[in-house]
Amino acid sequence: MRPLIVLAPLALLAACATPQEQCLSNVTQALRINASLIAQTQGNLDRGYGLETEQRIASSARVCYERQIDGDISPNFCDVPEYRTVTKPVPVNLRVERETLDQLLAKRAVLERQAAAGTAQCRALYPE
Repeated sequence: MRPLIVLAPLALLAACATPQEQCLSNVTQALRINASLIAQTQGNLDRGYGLETEQRIASSARVCYERQIDGDISPNFCDVPEYRTVTKPVPVNLRVERETLDQLLAKRAVLERQAAAGTAQCRALYPE
């Protein structure tokens, strides 16, 4: 999920990019996702645990002002929701994380070759 969050702003910027930049972004997307997953997995191994984010909702009482039927404005208490993003540690299987990292690193070599070929093709199709 995290890679999608990271890449969401790139999707907005892609609308303003030149055809060559859009092409380059498309052919390197898998490599960028792979790099993000490698960093996340390496971080899990370095820490010894994973990190998970979740949204929490809490309500707090605030003073709100309401207009009464007779037109007077009076203070009243009302609940206002507050949203927080919390990062919490989660256990991970370090052996599985190492295997995952090895697989991601092996896949990175393949993705780098594909990205290099795609980059050359983009530059040929859309010269600046």
